[in-house]
Amino acid sequence: MTTLIDEITEKIQMLSASEKNDVLRMLLQDLDGVDDQDADEAWRNEVVRRVQAIHNGEAAIKALQEEWQ
Repeated sequence: MTTLIDEITEKIQMLSASEKNDVLRMLLQDLDGVDDQDADEAWRNEVVRRVQAIHNGEAAIKALQEEWQ
């Protein structure tokens, strides 16, 4: 490791769990770019679509199908 990474690692280990979480979140956002609000909305829409399919009888939860048989 480089000297800078060693220094950063040493300082991170002195942080509280909450502070480490903040640093991790910042690093992940830096790597991934800004939050992808479209992805969050797409996942919510997919969950709604799947729940509606189950309620409409178009899909079934496998565990329940096995239990009912």
